[in-house]
Amino acid sequence: MEMLPELLLGGVPKVLLQGTIGIIICLMVHQLVFSDSHEHKQFWKKQVWVGLRPEWFPKFRASLRTISGIRQMLDEGYQKYSKNGKAFILPTIAEAPWVVLPPSSMRELLSKTDAELDPDIIHAEQLQHYYTQGPLGWHAVQVPIQFDLVRRQLTRQLPLVIPIMAEEIDRSFRQYWGTQRTPVEVNVLETCTQIVTRVANRVFAGPDICQNEAFLLHSRHYSESVGRAGIIIRLLPRWLRWLLAPLITYPNRKNYKICLDIALPVVKDRLQKTLAADPTWKAPVDGLQWLLEDCVKCDDAREINPNLIVQRLLMLNFVAIETMAMSMSHTVIDLYSAPDCASFVAGLREELDRVWHEELQQQPQPQAGQWTKAGLDRLIRVDSTIRESMRVSDLSYIAVPRMVAHPAGLDFQQAGELLHIPQGVRVCVPSHAIQRDPDCYSSPFIFNPFRFSDTDQVAAGRKAPSIATTTDTFLAFGHGRHACPGRFFAAQTIKLMLAYLVQHYEMDPLKHVAKKEVQVGTARPNASLCLLVHRRD
Repeated sequence: MEMLPELLLGGVPKVLLQGTIGIIICLMVHQLVFSDSHEHKQFWKKQVWVGLRPEWFPKFRASLRTISGIRQMLDEGYQKYSKNGKAFILPTIAEAPWVVLPPSSMRELLSKTDAELDPDIIHAEQLQHYYTQGPLGWHAVQVPIQFDLVRRQLTRQLPLVIPIMAEEIDRSFRQYWGTQRTPVEVNVLETCTQIVTRVANRVFAGPDICQNEAFLLHSRHYSESVGRAGIIIRLLPRWLRWLLAPLITYPNRKNYKICLDIALPVVKDRLQKTLAADPTWKAPVDGLQWLLEDCVKCDDAREINPNLIVQRLLMLNFVAIETMAMSMSHTVIDLYSAPDCASFVAGLREELDRVWHEELQQQPQPQAGQWTKAGLDRLIRVDSTIRESMRVSDLSYIAVPRMVAHPAGLDFQQAGELLHIPQGVRVCVPSHAIQRDPDCYSSPFIFNPFRFSDTDQVAAGRKAPSIATTTDTFLAFGHGRHACPGRFFAAQTIKLMLAYLVQHYEMDPLKHVAKKEVQVGTARPNASLCLLVHRRD
């Protein structure tokens, strides 16, 4: 019920509203039961499945169990099939099943061209952009200037924006965690989300917008409502989506309008100055300015529509905020619930104090007192702590999702045999199980924050793997040429936050490991978990 607009509740008779909801639920159930009865029917029949039981409507009921048990199903299939070089079928709710390829197929999977395995169709189907983000959002997906900006500009400009991010992190922690010397209780996920939203928007949207609490709040609400609407819409029969989508996506439009009203004056002012090309105006260093300059270079009147530019900013928020906030929250919880928490925190502080002292000695005087990218790159233990948390507390359960796009389908080697997968079938690898495989990591279920900093290669002087380094056994950001392009920005943001937290705050360790909230495979930090914190300095 909370997904329905409040305005609608006051303007429509309650009995009509309840009837509409009932019809939607019935249609969803119908779609779940019969969605796999036609397409690729013969292919699905020939494959081995996990999660099925001898019962009526076994696939439908297995898909319902994936809401809370999909990771257990994945682990079952990994041990039974993946370890023997074979693929298996993983049912899902609200989506077509996955063909889960074994790790032995990783190189073969990554070698395929985009014409053979499409990386974009799956995201489009999951989010239903045309309905959830409207015509402007659909255009921004087709002409993804905002994501090209992340690939080309943001990663390259990280040395320039890191000092800006550090300033915003200091301001945000002081506001949300306080400056008191006596312990106070803070909600980990809530405050990490607030800080990440502000810091990310300092880079994405600039100083004026990132200080506006209403924009920060409703940009988060926008992202949440888009994700929920995408799930509901893809549960509906295709022929009915156009009719019910306007009702389902009302919260999206409401939050977009609030963000638009706040951001529009800033966007219009910047756009006017950018178009004027005034040599006396010093352009800000942030994503909004880079976005405006790229849109102007397109020489297309559609691209300099201020409403579209705000839509692009919200799409950057959508892909960045929740994942960074959850990863930061997991890192804090994993670190402060570890049995040797005090020892690990002491090790982090030793590294931070040492590298910080080196930074002060090496920086030019105007920059003294600020972190640099070179300094952050030397924080090996901080980096390792975050990477280890991403391994143990992985957000997703699969990685490298692709859809077979070749009209004739594709063949994969499976334990000496060929598995032919037809066009339109989705494939992936079982990242959750791989990252807990004792053949890949020693004591894989134990959180060891210095796992990636105490290796033989580090002792031998070779570079330790960073957070953003993807491998066949570390898949938090995907792998291959389509690995998350924003991972370098995300890594530096979380490193700055963890470094600041450890340097400036004391926290009471958690006496018990906090239980994660796993929903449809996504492991979210416990939303109610609080810590007692106080300022050290």
